[in-house]
This record gives sequence, C-alpha cells and structure tokens, in this order.
Amino acid sequence: MPFLVIVAVIITTVTIVLLLRTSGRQRRTITQLNMQLAEQTKTIADCEFRQGLLFSSNPSPMWIFDCHTLRFLEVNDAAVNTYGYSREEFMGMTVLDIRPEEGVPIFLEDVSERRDGHKHAGIWQHRRKDGSIFPAEVVTFEFHKDGHAKRLILAIDVTERCRVEAALRESEASLKALVDNAPFGIQQSLLEENRIKTLNPALRKMLGDYRVEEARQLNVSEQVYADPKDRDRLIEVLRRSGRIQGWETTFRRRDGSLVPVRITGSLSGEGNGAPEVFSAYVEDMTQHSALEQQVRQVQKLEAVGRLAGGMAHDFNNVLVVIKLSTELMLDQITPESPFSKLLLQISNAADRAAALTRQMLAFGRQQMMQPRVINLNTVVSETTQMLRRVIGEDIQLVTNLSDTTENSRLDPDQVAQVILNLAVNARDAMPQGGTLHIETTNVDLDEAYTRDHPPVQPGHYVMLAVSDTGTGIDKSILPRIFDPFFTTKELDKGTGLGLSIVYGIVKQSGGYIWVYSEPGHGTTFKLYFPTTTASPRRPTLRDVFVRPSGQTLLVVEDDANIRSNVCQCLQQLGYQASQADSAAAALRVCEELEGKIDLVVTDLVMAGQSGKELANDLAERYPGIRVLFMSGYSEDSAARRDILMRNSPFLQKPFSVADLAKAVQDALAAGVMPV
Repeated sequence: MPFLVIVAVIITTVTIVLLLRTSGRQRRTITQLNMQLAEQTKTIADCEFRQGLLFSSNPSPMWIFDCHTLRFLEVNDAAVNTYGYSREEFMGMTVLDIRPEEGVPIFLEDVSERRDGHKHAGIWQHRRKDGSIFPAEVVTFEFHKDGHAKRLILAIDVTERCRVEAALRESEASLKALVDNAPFGIQQSLLEENRIKTLNPALRKMLGDYRVEEARQLNVSEQVYADPKDRDRLIEVLRRSGRIQGWETTFRRRDGSLVPVRITGSLSGEGNGAPEVFSAYVEDMTQHSALEQQVRQVQKLEAVGRLAGGMAHDFNNVLVVIKLSTELMLDQITPESPFSKLLLQISNAADRAAALTRQMLAFGRQQMMQPRVINLNTVVSETTQMLRRVIGEDIQLVTNLSDTTENSRLDPDQVAQVILNLAVNARDAMPQGGTLHIETTNVDLDEAYTRDHPPVQPGHYVMLAVSDTGTGIDKSILPRIFDPFFTTKELDKGTGLGLSIVYGIVKQSGGYIWVYSEPGHGTTFKLYFPTTTASPRRPTLRDVFVRPSGQTLLVVEDDANIRSNVCQCLQQLGYQASQADSAAAALRVCEELEGKIDLVVTDLVMAGQSGKELANDLAERYPGIRVLFMSGYSEDSAARRDILMRNSPFLQKPFSVADLAKAVQDALAAGVMPV
C-alpha cells in the first residue's frame, strides 16, 4: 500500500477515536475536518495515478535506480521496448549493464557527485540487449527515499539527430574548405559600417596578408579601395539592381601597391530591418591584365607581319626584274665596260634588297620555310666558326650541347639565322667583352610551366638557350624587344629587326621563345622547338651543271616583265623558251606544241587558275611534262608547304640567273613529280 494512503488511514482512525470522545458540536467539527481530509486523500491518490501514468506511458525510456547499489528499481514500457530487456531482466541488472565498458568510469564519477534536483547530463552511449550502441540524451532527477539516494532517468534516443548534426558539420566543413581554398577572394561586408564582416585566405593574401582581426578593422573605402569613389559607385549600382557582375576596380595592398580586381556579388538584408550585407567574389586580375598585354603585343606583331608580307610580295616581283635584267646586261658587256661597275652595284643592291625581303617575310612568319628533320647540335656546330668571327676575340664562346638532344623538323638555314641574330645582339650588349653561352637540351614543359607562360602548350621540346654576360635589359623595355624597328642602339647602329626576325622564325617553326634578363646580370633567350622521332635524311651529292641540249620550256607568269626576263635568261642558257600569261594560255600552248614541252616553269599564284591547278591539269593531259613552281607571294604558304612535302621543285623569288639555271636543271633531272 502506498505510503500516503497508509498515512491517510492512520489519520482517519485517530479522528474517529477522537470523535467518540467529544461533544456533539465538536463531533460536527471533526466530521467536517474528516471530509476535507478525505478529499485531500483522494487528490493525493489522483496525483499519484497521474504521475504513475506519466512514468509508465512516456514514449521515451525512463527508469529509477539506486545510487548506491546502481540497481534498477523501476522501468517503463518505453525502456523495455528500446533496450530489448524484459522488466524482470531489468530488475536483475544494474545501470552499468546498459553502458559500453569505456563509458563506465565516467558514469561512476558522475554518480558519485550527489546532487538533489534536476540535471541535464548530456549525451551518453547506451547499449541494447543485442549489443548495438546508440546515443541517448539523458536528463536526471535525484531524490531521497527511505534514506537512500535515487535517480529518475529520462533517456531520449538521438541517433537521427546526431546523424543530421554530423551531416551538417560535414557540410559546413566542406563549405569552409571550399571557401578557404578558393583561388579567388570571398568576402561579406557591412555597407553602413564600412567594414569587412568575413573574408577568406585568398582575399587576405590579395590585400597583403592581413590577419582576420586586422582585416575586420579596415575602413573599406579608405584602406581597401584605391579610389573611395569607386566603392560609392559600386554601392549605388547595388542598391539600384541588388547585384553586380564583373565590376572592375583597384584595391590597395597593405604595402600600398595596387592590384586590379573584378567583383561579382549581391546585396542582402535591404528593406527588412537587417543590416545591409554585400556578399562578393573578388578576382585578382593581375595575371589576366598581363595576358591581355601579351595578346595585344601578339596582335600588333601579327598586323605588322601581314603588312611586311604584303610589301615583300610586291617587292620580290620588282627585284626579279631588276636582278635578271642586270645580269642579262652584264652578260652582254665586257668587264672593261664603263657600265660594268654600275651594273654590279645594281646587282649587289638587289641582293641586299632581297635579303631585306627575306627578313620581312621571316618577321611576318611568311617566309618560305624548307623544314627537314635536323638536330640542333649539328646546326650549332656548323655555325660556331662563323660566330667566332662575328662576336670578336674579346668575347668567349662556350657551347654545352647535350649528347641526347632529340631531332626537330626545322629549316636549318633559318635556325642558323636565329643563332646569328642572337649572337650579334649579345655581342652589342658586351662592349667590354664577356661570355656567350649556347646550350641545347631536351625539356618537358608541364602544365605548371605553360600556365605561367601562355600560349605554350605542354609537351616534349628541345631547348636552345643563348646567354650572355652583358648589360641586360631594363624591365620597362623588355615587353618591346620583339617589336620591329625598336632598338636602344644609336642612330645607324642597328635596324631594330634582329629580334623581331628571331621571333618570326621561331613562331613560324612552331616553337616558343622567352627572354630572362636583369640590368647588369646579362640576358638569356630560351627557344623551345617540338621534337620528332624521325631521323635526318642523308644529303645526296648534287649533279654538276650540264649545258642544256635544246629542251623546250614554257614560262607561265602573269607579270609581263618577269615573264620576259625569265624567257630571255632561259634562252641565253640554251633552252627553247615559250611563254604564257595565264594557265588557260599555257594549256593552249601545250596543245599547239602537242605536249612536246620538257618543263613548265609556272608562278604559283596567278589571276584565275593557280599554278597548282595548272599542274594538276597538265598531269592529266600530258603525264610526261615536268613542273617547276616559283613564287614570292606571302599568302600561298599552304600550297607551298604541300609542294615541298611532295619534294616538288620550287624556286623562291627573287632569284638570280644562276638560281634559275640550277632550279631548272634539278627539275629536269628529277623526273615527273606527283602534284
């Protein structure tokens, strides 16, 4: 029988005894008191019933245990269902039986700390009958009864909550890692307070490695923006549209240096009473600006190169006439003639002009390249003797050629010109003498290198490095060294075409060039050419010139002066020469002569049908006719490349009578080539 009920019975019995001993009036008073006591007893019983109901029917596990023996005194249905033990099994257990062994010492320490009343004990690991472990959030209420300390326990299974919290922590950690490791700046700033709320390490580094606390104290307008008015304009746009995209401005670093940035972000908190917060991505545009400068430089060089190529084309045709006419006249006079010296001067001037057109075409990457598989070591070795005469005795020439240097597909004459130009440039940078160092080696350019040296592509290259110990190049001049006609030399001491020609040849060869220099510490040019697994072809002995014996040649050229000069030269060389001003006219001549033509000398680019198309028609109609192509044009590189790849005879304008004679002889000796 519950303790309170026993007390109520005792009080009732005592009341009855007292009632029998009192007067009527007293009895009535006692009766009223007894009725009140009965109502209180009923109320107490109802409270005990409700309390018992709250305990037994609670959806969360509950139990009472003795703090001294640690034995279970009572458990509810939820505890039985959650832990898997029956009520009888619980009564034979202690609270240590539902805990993992590693949690027992901490629990015993907690129990030893006696405290009356309510306590939130936190989250503990509990064990079910099947051995599974789950997290339980525990609330305790300690009380005393029968002289013993007891605890009422409420345990809530928080497995799902812990899973969600762990997932949230993982998500927050991932988001923080993304923000902290982002290559661009991320920040939130309070507009009204004009300060930064949060920022990631990239932005701190961008601003000059501020600590987080220091960055939060910065006055954004005055200490972050190079021009405070830029921030005012940004805020104006933000409040008008709510966001901003690609806003370009300039930040000031901690050391006072400036950094160009591009900002994209949005405004939040406006209109709902919350502070206005600007969340933004900040991109450092320093490298982008450098790339833009490089692109503009390349575009400028390309434009000048196209102009140079167009001029060279017209100039080449003029030079053919000058060169051939001069040589024809020289052939008609004796060396003692007063005109001989003048004609030789004209011929020499034409040769110098031809060299200039080759330089212009090389700069514009439109020069007629004749690439073949070579080894750079061979070119460097063959050029060494000439270099020693060019650089002078006060400059030491040192070569370091790798024994394992791989082959490349290059024009050896053009590579030699590159080495010569760089050597002359180095000589002028060492007026008091010094060392010129030439090195070759194989290199692998990875993505890290190409990322810092656009537009270089990753791959395997052979490197040619030309270094000097001269005066070096000032940083302000370095971006302009490949500009045509740019020079720091005195008047009449240089044309400013040397390095621009080097640039053009390297680019036309499919390579890359980079320069490293500091004033007073010399200069190094590094040239990278793609490698090839092919082997160099062995040179063949050239046939000696044989006087022609009446072969018939057809000259096809739309320029009348060139056509006439070439025919005269061929006739003087002993050939029978006919001429045509177009491909259609050439086919008519062949038809009239019934195909009895040994060689067609045709310009590659003509109005109407091209020389390549003429050669195709001739191959179908007259398979025995040989073809010699000639050209000085700058926009037929694809056709010329195809001709050379097929090993077809080719004559580059401008040319001399000797060049013409040799080309014709080679074409006649080579036989019919595929077109």
